Amino acid sequence: MTAAFEGGKLVKLEGEESSREAVIALPLSRLVLKLVRIEAGRDVEAEALPVLQAMSPYPDEPLTVSCEQVHAGANANIYVAAAMPESSADELAAALDEAKLNVTRIDALCFGEIRTLWSELKSGVRTLVLLRSVDCISLLVLDDGVPVAIRALDGESDLKREVILSLIEAEDFGGVKPLAEILVRGEVDTAAIERLAPVRRLAANGDELQDALKAIRDRTSEGDTLNALPESWRQMLEETRFKRKLNRFLAVAGGIWVLAMAVLFGVPLGYDFLTDYQKGLSKEHAREYRAVREMRDKVKLVRKYSDHDRGALEIMKAVSDRLPEGIELSSWNFKREDGVRVSGEGTSGDAIYLFKDQMAEIESEDGEKIFPTVNLKGPSSSKAGKYKFDLDCTYETEEGGE
Repeated sequence: MTAAFEGGKLVKLEGEESSREAVIALPLSRLVLKLVRIEAGRDVEAEALPVLQAMSPYPDEPLTVSCEQVHAGANANIYVAAAMPESSADELAAALDEAKLNVTRIDALCFGEIRTLWSELKSGVRTLVLLRSVDCISLLVLDDGVPVAIRALDGESDLKREVILSLIEAEDFGGVKPLAEILVRGEVDTAAIERLAPVRRLAANGDELQDALKAIRDRTSEGDTLNALPESWRQMLEETRFKRKLNRFLAVAGGIWVLAMAVLFGVPLGYDFLTDYQKGLSKEHAREYRAVREMRDKVKLVRKYSDHDRGALEIMKAVSDRLPEGIELSSWNFKREDGVRVSGEGTSGDAIYLFKDQMAEIESEDGEKIFPTVNLKGPSSSKAGKYKFDLDCTYETEEGGE
């Protein structure tokens, strides 16, 4: 089954046979996507991972990167690298659960839309394509149908600025070429970019999304295309398939066995079999419960590391903002699990005590104290007439509570 997730809703390909497994096409705004140039022979996903990680709105969350080659060069190839942060997929997960679907592949909807426009593209020239959807504007720069720049624009983006940046990126990947034409589908205000090239608007027939889903279905059958499915979703898919096969096998085997026991030994042995079967179901339920509990613990861990109030950069900024005059820090030791320890010198003991009090007053966005325990060692005078000190700021109270 092939479906798109637009405007917070699943839209299925009409006329396709229903299935419990689906290929989902997402708007660009729901993916982290970038064109990358990688030398031949290198690990493509490993090279692309830091690029996408730096773009992700959830920098502490690991990404599963998928790459699709769009151009082969003499020494290096150009790939479209994409990933879907799990933290941004809550709406999608809820919709899939409601529809009782398992995802086998995640693709970018704009690649299906571009396929439907191949007959509209002029060969051998650079074309700017703007595709308006419910979620965003997909901006693509194509050289003879090959992407050389891709980005998603929201309703507040400066269209002219984003187009100029995309054309600069296109020159990096495809060389310097004049922009021959601007193709627009949907309601996009192009007044700011009409001087760059002639604008041609494509008429809408109401079947654009269904045509794009057909193209996504074709892309899936070709192989070697994008699949931004997160690793945890892949594991869940494999477990679901295994359980389905196992349940079918157990159902058939159990039926044959019950029938044989009923014929050979009668009702008492059949009753014993049903008892054992229920015990097996209980064990299976217990195993599934443990799996859910482990997944919940993983989610808690991801949320913990997504708390930017306790990240290294935020803590460093908080310390810098509260550093009184006359104090110089000589060392900085930050531990994500524990807190931060700083050492330094001050011209007066009052400044050091003021620094300690200010660190104890740092609050997170929800109003909680970030450092419930702040311990000061010192100040002690030095030969230079200054006062040395060590300051331990921890995330837990001295009793060990949160």
